[in-house]
Amino acid sequence: MLQRRLVTILAADAVEYSRLVGKDEEAALALFKDCAAIIQDRVQAHNGRVFGGAGDSVIAAFHSPVEAMRCAVEIQNQIMLLDEKLSEDWRMLFRVGLNLGDAVVEQDNLLGDAVNVAARLEGLSEPGGICVSGTLYEQVKHLPNLGFVDLGSKKLKNIPIPVHVYSIKGVGPTHSRRRIPAWGFAAATAVLLAVIALPVWWKYAPEITAKMETGSHLLSPSQPSIAVLPLDNVSGDPTQEYFSNGITNDITSDLSKFSGLMVIAYNSASTFKGKPTKVQDIGKALSVRYVLEGTVQKTPERLRINAQLIDAETGYHLWANRYDQTLGDTFTVQEDITKNIVTALAVKVTAAEERRSNKKLTQNMSAYDYYLKGKAIWADPSKVTPEGNAEARLLFEKAIELDPNYSSAYAELSYVYVRAAQSGFTDDAAASLQKAEDLAKKALALNDDFSSHWYLAIVAWNKGEFEKAFREYETARQINPNDPDLAADMAEALIYGGEPEKAIEQIEAAKLRNPFYEYWYDWNEGRARYMAGQYQAAIDAIGRINSPPNDVRLITAASKAQLGDIPAAQAIMAEFSKIDPDWSIAKSAAYFYRKDSDRQHWLTGLRKAGLKEM
Repeated sequence: MLQRRLVTILAADAVEYSRLVGKDEEAALALFKDCAAIIQDRVQAHNGRVFGGAGDSVIAAFHSPVEAMRCAVEIQNQIMLLDEKLSEDWRMLFRVGLNLGDAVVEQDNLLGDAVNVAARLEGLSEPGGICVSGTLYEQVKHLPNLGFVDLGSKKLKNIPIPVHVYSIKGVGPTHSRRRIPAWGFAAATAVLLAVIALPVWWKYAPEITAKMETGSHLLSPSQPSIAVLPLDNVSGDPTQEYFSNGITNDITSDLSKFSGLMVIAYNSASTFKGKPTKVQDIGKALSVRYVLEGTVQKTPERLRINAQLIDAETGYHLWANRYDQTLGDTFTVQEDITKNIVTALAVKVTAAEERRSNKKLTQNMSAYDYYLKGKAIWADPSKVTPEGNAEARLLFEKAIELDPNYSSAYAELSYVYVRAAQSGFTDDAAASLQKAEDLAKKALALNDDFSSHWYLAIVAWNKGEFEKAFREYETARQINPNDPDLAADMAEALIYGGEPEKAIEQIEAAKLRNPFYEYWYDWNEGRARYMAGQYQAAIDAIGRINSPPNDVRLITAASKAQLGDIPAAQAIMAEFSKIDPDWSIAKSAAYFYRKDSDRQHWLTGLRKAGLKEM
C-alpha cells in the first residue's frame, strides 16, 4: 500500500544555466553552488527538507505552506542581493514554483502530481519570480507584505486537471533592483540578515535570555548537543519495534535530565530511522554535534545492544560498547550508556542530576515490556479513541500488577483517565479526573520524577486549578529541562489559563528543539491561535496534521465560522458529528477556563459552525 503525505513542494530552477556554463563552466558551477547554499540554508531555517534536484534545480518539501512561502521569498531576495555583485550577463536568476498537494512517499523521496505541479509552476514563473497553485494560495493569501496576481486556470503539461495559478508581486524583475555600490553590499547583506533575524530574536528574546541564565541549551554554542537515533531492531521480529523504540526513548529521557547537555527530541531523531543517512548530514539536519546510534536484539532470554557515540562533524567514534546480558539487565545497560555519554562529552553533572539518573523505576522486565507497549499507543493518532484508551489502560494496569511500585506506570495510567475525561470517553469526567489525581500522587510518592509532576499538572488544569498546574509544570521542567514535549504540553494549560499568546510562543520555542515534532504540537497551536483570534493561522496549524484525529475538526470548523465561511464550517462540523454524534455545546462548556470570556469565545465558534446544544 502506498504511503501518502500532504506536503508543500518548492521547486527552484536556475535560468540560463547552460548559457553560463558555456561561457565559463567552473565559474558557473561555483555561482550555482553559492545560490544552492542560500536555498539550502533558507529551507532548513523554515523546517523544510531538500530531497531532490538535477544539475541546475532544487526541490524541497515543507510541513507548513506558510513557512514554504516565506522561504521562497527569502530565497529570491537573498539571491537578488548576491546577483547585485555581478555584471548583468553573469546574474543567475531562479524561477520558483510552490504547490500544496498529496505526494507519494518512497523512502527519502516524494513523487506524484504534488511534485510535478510545483515543477510546472516553476516553469511559468518569471526569472527571479514565484508562482503558486490555488491550493497553496488559499493557505498563504492572508500573509502581510505579499501581493498576488491571478493568472487564471492553466493547463500544465502532463497534469490532467487545470491548475489555478497566482504569481507573487514584490519579487522578480518587476521588483525594484537598484544597483548597490560595491562598498555597500556587505552593509546591505547585514541589514537583510538583521531584518530576517530581528523578529525571531524579538519573539524569543525573553526565553533565550532565561535559558542562557539558567545554563539551558537554547542558543548555547559551547554546550554539547546530541541526538539519540532509534536503535535498530535486529531481532528478526518486526513486532519488537516498540521495544527498541522504547529503550531509545528512555535513554533520550535520561540524558535530558542533565542541564549541561542539549538533547534533541526523540521523535525528531526518529525521522532518520531506517534511512541510510550520513552521520554528518544528520548532525546538520538536527543541529547537533554528537550522535548515538546502535542496534538492539531481544530474545526471550537475552538482550544484545551495540551502541556507539559519534562526532557528527568528523564522523569519528568517541566511544563504543557491546552489551550481551540477560534480559533483566536492560536497566543496567541503559544506565551504563547514559554515564558513558555524559563522561565522553565532559558534561558537568550536579548531585541532584546524578541521583535522578541512578534511580531505577522497575526491575521487572515484563512490567517494563507492558509499560512500553502502553506508551507506544500515545504516539498513534488513530488510537485517540475509547478503544485505544482502554487498550492503554489494560497495559499499564498489567505493568502495575507485575510491579506495584512502578511509578512511571502509575503516571501513564493517570493520563489514561485524563484522556477519558477530556475526550468524553466516560460518563463521569469528575470521577475520572479524581482517579487520575490519585494515580499521579501515587507515582510521585514512589518517585520524585518529572513525569509524576507533569501528570499532576495535567490533572490540576483539567480541574481548573491553574496555579497548582503551573507550579507542577515548572517543577517537572527543573527536573527535565530539555524535554520539548513537556514545554509544548504546558502550552495547553496556558490556553485554558487565559494566556494563548504565551502558549503560542512556548509551542514555537519547543519546535525549535524538536523540528520533527509530533502531530499534537500543531493541535495545541491550532487551539491557541483560535483563542488568540488568529483564525486563519489556527486553520493552517491544523492543516499540517497528517491523518488528524476527529477532534481537531472542531477547531477548524469554529475558525471557519469566525471568519464568516459558515457553509464550510457547517460541512466540517457535519463530518465531525458523523464520527462523534454525542458531542455537544454542553460537553464543550464543561471544560475549565480561567476566564469565562474564553469559554464563550470557544462556544460561539462552535455554535456558528452548527454543533448541537445538548
